[in-house]
Amino acid sequence: MVIRKSALLLISPLFFLAACSDEEESKNNNEKMYISSIQKKETFEIQQPAKMNVARGLIVSNMNNTININEIEKGLMNLSVNYFSPNSFYMQEGQYLDKNMINQWLARKTEEGLGLNPPIKNSTGNVLEDEKQNPLFLSHILEQNYINKKSGKIEGMSLAISLNEYYDIRVSDDKGLIYTDQVKVDNTDDDVNDVKNYGKKIAETIVKNIRNHEAMPNVPIYLTLYQESNKNDILPGIFLAETFIGESKDRIDKWTEIDKKDYTFPSDALYSLDQDTYNKLLSFKEEIQKNFKHLNPKAFGKLRYEDGKLADIKIEVHAPLINDTELIALLQFISTKLNAILFDYVPVTIRIIDQKQDVGIILWDPAEKQIFATPIE
Repeated sequence: MVIRKSALLLISPLFFLAACSDEEESKNNNEKMYISSIQKKETFEIQQPAKMNVARGLIVSNMNNTININEIEKGLMNLSVNYFSPNSFYMQEGQYLDKNMINQWLARKTEEGLGLNPPIKNSTGNVLEDEKQNPLFLSHILEQNYINKKSGKIEGMSLAISLNEYYDIRVSDDKGLIYTDQVKVDNTDDDVNDVKNYGKKIAETIVKNIRNHEAMPNVPIYLTLYQESNKNDILPGIFLAETFIGESKDRIDKWTEIDKKDYTFPSDALYSLDQDTYNKLLSFKEEIQKNFKHLNPKAFGKLRYEDGKLADIKIEVHAPLINDTELIALLQFISTKLNAILFDYVPVTIRIIDQKQDVGIILWDPAEKQIFATPIE
């Protein structure tokens, strides 16, 4: 991303947002801690020289789309911050779970094998029907290593167990004919997530296998369950639960549920969840469309909620064939109207897109209490 420095716009700090009223001062400690955690998100430095994951490429063939791949890779690193401090640890791509080991776990369970996916029960002789009746739960296992900055040794490992919400079937019969289909893994109409429960069950086996493997470092393990979204969804899947296994331990004592969900704007789901925010975004969108009718702009958003609270806003404004002058005008207009959707502690990113290419960006930084806007090329 190259910034056109001559056109850089820096909107004055919004000091009125930084000031606290008496009412705000009375917020409870939990709310203050939540706001602080949103503002002070930390990121890891990568250990140099960087090493590739020893199972490089396997994630692409195992997971159903790039949205889920990006989410599980970034999400695992972000969640690991709570257990391996970026001040003390470098992050390194996984160096121990190779393709052979992961593929053994992904196989169907047999009496003599290490497979963690369900076996085919009561085979009908119809290969497609057998797959539909016995869907695969486990799709991939992602590993990250955390290296002590002082000692240079691996002193932590993070794992994300990726699970199918939908099983995309591709199977061949003994004549070589290929059959494809899709089936929802948990097709029971109840409030129990069978996918999550299956993930917790196989996680016990994975931890024991790692501890019994001579080549594995005996370090603390952070482990989380990730449920993929459908392959054609525009939103990624979700992290379901997490646990931490101390050094030398080979069992999971407890799980903590994770409540992080993404919602699109506009959508009925977002309206039902947070009508006030939805209406603010709708008004914001309509203001842009009214004042730039000649560009016929389209606005879409993705909002993330953590523990039921808004944590991040990302908006795309599509303006085909926009020229430089129009871009500057649009950036300035959006920046002045941004107050309507700002929250003290929620970061906002707005991308201006011309025919799939980013041409401008606007950022609200809640830590600095400042709006930044600039064309890009």
